[in-house]
Amino acid sequence: MNGMKPWTSMALGGLALAISASGGAAGPDQAFDDLLAARYRAVEAAIEARDGAAWFEALYDDSIVLAGEGSPATVRGRQALLPVIDEIVRTTRSCTLVPDAARDRSEGLAYSFVTYRCSPVDASASDYQVRALFVWREGPKGWRVVAETYVMGAM
Repeated sequence: MNGMKPWTSMALGGLALAISASGGAAGPDQAFDDLLAARYRAVEAAIEARDGAAWFEALYDDSIVLAGEGSPATVRGRQALLPVIDEIVRTTRSCTLVPDAARDRSEGLAYSFVTYRCSPVDASASDYQVRALFVWREGPKGWRVVAETYVMGAM
């Protein structure tokens, strides 16, 4: 399975099947791409402003579930994620979010991949990259990330 855990492969395959079978829009469209770009720019601005709450509001749904490389446990919900975000903005000078072309959406559900290219506050520390898979859901506050997984490194 190309180094993927069986459950990861099944989950991603299931997401792709659900999106393609839902009868919604086939493939990404310009309006959705523009929306993602605006969300990513808002996250970049929040990081530079050291505003973790603004980062959360720009990107995440209150019911977010997040897991990734180095996380000791799955992070569930706003109250659990905000301290993590606050630590990132405290130690990070800036990030640029670079979207990957792999993204799709249907009625109310979408996925996208992005690479965070970040510079720490400590100028002697090395820049770093994080690649993330976002699962988006359309709700009362528009499109928000409801699930995220990430690993260190670039796409």
